[in-house]
Amino acid sequence: MPPPADGARLREELLDKTNTALSVWADTASCSKANKDFMGKQGFVSKVHRKKQHLKPMPRHIQRSNAGKSVIRWRVEHVFADQKS
Repeated sequence: MPPPADGARLREELLDKTNTALSVWADTASCSKANKDFMGKQGFVSKVHRKKQHLKPMPRHIQRSNAGKSVIRWRVEHVFADQKS
């Protein structure tokens, strides 16, 4: 059996309310109604990339929002990639 998708793991004790930051930064794998509802109920602020869904082309404001989030995620993910290697 394959492991659960990254987005499904968000609700499996991945988020910790004792963390000093309540913002959740993630890619589109975590962009679901279930995750959004979970974060809202737990008091987290979603900084998750938004999916394209049926919007073709993606509106400019969503493109800019995703680009801003990507800059932050890129910086953090590269620190962990360096530590891993």
